Amino acid sequence: MNRRLRQLDTAIVGERPDTAGWREVARDPNAGAALAYRARTMRAAWREPIPDRAEFIIERCQGRRVLDIGCVAHDIERMSSPDWLHRRIAQVADSCVGVDILGDGVRHMISLGFDAIEHDLATGPGPLLEFARFDVIVAGELIEHVSDLDMLFRAARELLAPGGELILTTPNPYAPHRVRAGQRGDCWENTDHIVYAFPSGIAELADRNGQILVEAATTVPDRRAPRGPAGVARALKRRLKGSGWVLAGISTQGPPAAVKIRGWPHHGVLWGERPARFVGETFVYVLRNRRETAGG
Repeated sequence: MNRRLRQLDTAIVGERPDTAGWREVARDPNAGAALAYRARTMRAAWREPIPDRAEFIIERCQGRRVLDIGCVAHDIERMSSPDWLHRRIAQVADSCVGVDILGDGVRHMISLGFDAIEHDLATGPGPLLEFARFDVIVAGELIEHVSDLDMLFRAARELLAPGGELILTTPNPYAPHRVRAGQRGDCWENTDHIVYAFPSGIAELADRNGQILVEAATTVPDRRAPRGPAGVARALKRRLKGSGWVLAGISTQGPPAAVKIRGWPHHGVLWGERPARFVGETFVYVLRNRRETAGG
């Protein structure tokens, strides 16, 4: 067993990525060997906080063939913004194809001159095979919305070029402000979110689909207190909304109650304190196909 664990250590850092997951060393997912395997996976993947998730994605897409999954913005008006992520990717990529299940949004993108396809990846790669293979597949703020979590990993397995990357970004379930909201029973998250993806879970999904998690980091925490009346108003609105109140002060969850405001949200980081590693708003994951990493 010790020899096998040494082999796994080598595989995790990429020299021999020939393992299929913890099941090769243990039958019980709570066994020490299984947990040690996963810990080594995560230790090799951890990276320092990323200043900006969009800038990270743009840099990785520079001059490459890109597939953007879930490319349509929440509403068509947002797609006129220069900050719309798909627009920014298309501006720097060698080629960029977007795919989404929202037909109206896809048709609007096509009218703007973008390459976009209406397709549900849960049914397989379908028309995207015509464009494959891609150097980068981006799934930004998407995995928390979909019921078929394996969909994104299957797409990467079938559509990535050798050495290509799947980049996932998703809300960080460990962000202190999100943990506190859960402890209070607040409800302010996007109502279309159905799951919080956490690092070890992403590594497990990668193992199950023939991939390896190679990078994992959160964005840099926002340490700024709200500035000016507008900032204070936004913080108060978020707190009231999360506790079931409307701005008029009428509770939507029972009789009125006093709202205690104990300082403004700092994302859990105090002034002058060194930021903790995984407390930012967003987690960013980078995965590669294991067979490609192995050179197979």
